[in-house]
Amino acid sequence: MTNLDLACMETAQTMVSGQGFGRDKEDLATKALGVLLENGPYGMVLFLNMKKKDQVAICYQQQLVGLFRNPALQSFVSVPPLNGDAEAWLRGVAQDLDAYLFVKRLWQQTLTYARYHAKAAEDSGAPAQPGG
Repeated sequence: MTNLDLACMETAQTMVSGQGFGRDKEDLATKALGVLLENGPYGMVLFLNMKKKDQVAICYQQQLVGLFRNPALQSFVSVPPLNGDAEAWLRGVAQDLDAYLFVKRLWQQTLTYARYHAKAAEDSGAPAQPGG
C-alpha cells in the first residue's frame, strides 16, 4: 500500500532543503498554495513559471511535478509521462478530471507541509542563509 501523505512529506522536505532563504521559501509556498486553491494546478504552474528567475520557484515546480515520477502513484491515477514541460504535462493531466483533482490535492498537501517546514526552520534559529 502506498502512503500518499508520506510522498507529500518527503517532497515538501526536499523543496525546503533547496537553495534560498527560509522566509522566501515560506512566502512562495504560501503564495503558490493560494494560487492553487483559487486558480487550480494550471494557474499555480503559470504563477511559478512567472517567477522563473527565482531558484526557489524553479525548485518548487520541479519537485511538485516530480512527485508524479513516483511509480507507486500510478496505481491511484493515470497521468501522462513527464517530458520536462510542466504546462504541457498538466494539459495532458487535465484531460481526466479525476487525475487533475488528484494532482491538485497532493500539491495542496505538499505545499502546506512545505510552509510548515520552512517556518519551523526559520523559527528554530537556523541562520537564514541560502541553502538552509
